[in-house]
Amino acid sequence: MIKVSTEDNDQSLAEDLVFKPNGLTLLKVPRDAGFSPDFQVILNEKQVAFCEMKSPRDDWLELQLAAASPGTIVGGLRDDPIFNRVRRHTIKAAKQFNAVNPTRTMPNILIFVNHDDAAGFGDVRETFTGIFHAKDGSCHSTMPHIASSLDQAKEQIDLCVWIDGKVRRVEGYLFNQAAIPDHLDTLCTLFGKNPVDIKQ
Repeated sequence: MIKVSTEDNDQSLAEDLVFKPNGLTLLKVPRDAGFSPDFQVILNEKQVAFCEMKSPRDDWLELQLAAASPGTIVGGLRDDPIFNRVRRHTIKAAKQFNAVNPTRTMPNILIFVNHDDAAGFGDVRETFTGIFHAKDGSCHSTMPHIASSLDQAKEQIDLCVWIDGKVRRVEGYLFNQAAIPDHLDTLCTLFGKNPVDIKQ
C-alpha cells in the first residue's frame, strides 16, 4: 500500500525546516481566492513574499506492482519523469504567482517537498540551469533545451527550496538568478544567507 503524505503534513514540514527558524510564518491563501499560490509569507504581521508548495512523487511502478498478479512483469520504458515533473510544477507555479504578483513587488518562493526516492535537489538545479553538477566539482551541459523551455517561468520564481519529505531534511536552496526583478538581497535577509555565497 502506498503511503501518501498530506498537504497539511508537507506544510508543517516546510514551516518547521524553512520558515519558523527564520521567524517567518505561512498564511494559507483561501481556496476561493481563485488561481493563486498556496501561501503568503509573513514576518512581523506583514506579508514579505508569496509561496507555492509542490509535492513531487512517482508512484508509477508501485501502482503497477500493486495491481499485478503474482509473477507478472511490470514496468517499461518512458521519458525521464523527474525533469518533466519539475518542469511541469515550475510552469504551473509561475502562473499561480503571476496571477497575484504580476508586477513582482515581492519575492516568489517555490517549495518542493519531495516524495520520490529517485529525485533529489540536483534534479531541480539541473532542470533550471540545464547543467549537471558532478561530485568532483565539474559541470556538464546536459539539457539546455529543458532549461530554456522554462525561461518565461523562471522570471517569476526567485527561490526554490528542495525538502526530502521522507528523511525530513532540506537538501538545498536554489536562488534563481534568472528572476526579474532581482529579489536576492531581500531573500538573503529573510533566510539569513550571504549574497556573496550564492552560486547558480
